[in-house]
Amino acid sequence: MAEKTTDQDKKEGGSNPMSFWDHLEELRSRLIKTILFVIAGFCAVYAFVPGMQEFLIERFFEEEVAPLAFLAPTEGFIVRLKLGFIGGLIIASPGVFYQFWRFVAPGLYAKEKHFVIPVVITSTVSFLVGAAFSFFVLPYATRFFLSFAGTEIQNAWSFGSYVDFIIRILLAFGLVFELPLVIYFLVRLGIVTPQFLRKKRRYAIIIFLVLAAVISPPDIFTMVVLAVPLTVLYELSIIIASFTHRKHHAPGDKKSASS
Repeated sequence: MAEKTTDQDKKEGGSNPMSFWDHLEELRSRLIKTILFVIAGFCAVYAFVPGMQEFLIERFFEEEVAPLAFLAPTEGFIVRLKLGFIGGLIIASPGVFYQFWRFVAPGLYAKEKHFVIPVVITSTVSFLVGAAFSFFVLPYATRFFLSFAGTEIQNAWSFGSYVDFIIRILLAFGLVFELPLVIYFLVRLGIVTPQFLRKKRRYAIIIFLVLAAVISPPDIFTMVVLAVPLTVLYELSIIIASFTHRKHHAPGDKKSASS
């Protein structure tokens, strides 16, 4: 009985366990703070939105004449709001990840709570690297879709739809690059093992293809482009899982875990 209480004290930090309503109130508080972070980021970058708009056109269309147009009276305004939002989200990403991990922290053991700041930094860097990687993919995706026009059919894209395409790809790659961190925590918690990850590799690839089809625009090009990094990151995650499992779940740790 004393051992059970000790484990609970380690996990709850010596305080009373939170009730369902406490968790709900904590979630509400974290969501409000997250929204405030994003709004602050939005206000900080909104003045730079015209420059962002020009950058997107020059970077992804290179020297071609951009077949872009505003097809509705409010589209230009909505596009600026969307670009301000995504720019604000990127700037506020450390605060967003911090609020997420602080919400998760009550479920961690006391010694694991000290890793919140390093995990926030790792989450932010992984997201930003994934978002940056999407900037290398998007020019090729743009040229691929532009190639379907011919002498009888000309490209005339809605700039609002194109910005939606960019945002969706950027967020997808940003979240995909969180996979190694997610698997690291699953291994630390003992939910999965490196052997399990290797054994289920073929199923994981199928899941990645399905996931890529869901979160990417409905075309085979971006689905494959998104599935390939997922597969590479999965293999990297297996290597990370092997080191993590040997360090935290080695046979010598069983004695300390049972004491």
